[in-house]
Amino acid sequence: MRISTLRPLLVTAATALVLAGCGSDDATSSAAPSPGSSSSGSSSAAEEAEPVVEGDTCEQLRAAGATGASFGPVQAALPKDDLVETIQEKLTPLQRSDPAADVADAWATAQAHLEQYLAAAQAAPAGGTVTDAALFNPGQEVTDAQDALTDWWFDTCA
Repeated sequence: MRISTLRPLLVTAATALVLAGCGSDDATSSAAPSPGSSSSGSSSAAEEAEPVVEGDTCEQLRAAGATGASFGPVQAALPKDDLVETIQEKLTPLQRSDPAADVADAWATAQAHLEQYLAAAQAAPAGGTVTDAALFNPGQEVTDAQDALTDWWFDTCA
């Protein structure tokens, strides 16, 4: 079976595992802030992102907390605080790692989308949601970039 036919199942399983692990004190949890980063919800992910300077892209992504679910879409209609946290969890590994040459364009597309989405989420009123459909339903270019990164992760890093 090809990975592209398994991708929806793998992403769903990875998402379920991430959600199941929320709130656990497991040592593999990526919820703990890394050294030098701020855990404040009001700071931007760009301020928190310190580049990783060692290892290959897969090692860098893992060190920054990436998983198989890191490159997929962000769940729409989350309240502001949850949305900001979810976007930061997906954005931080991209910001702290050097993109592999074969996915550099997809990487840049996904990162730019997440940065725009984060800015909109941070600007939402307390308890509010992002209502810009172009962000929570970004279109084919972003979807293709997310798919390319997910496929690359499972083909190269997993």
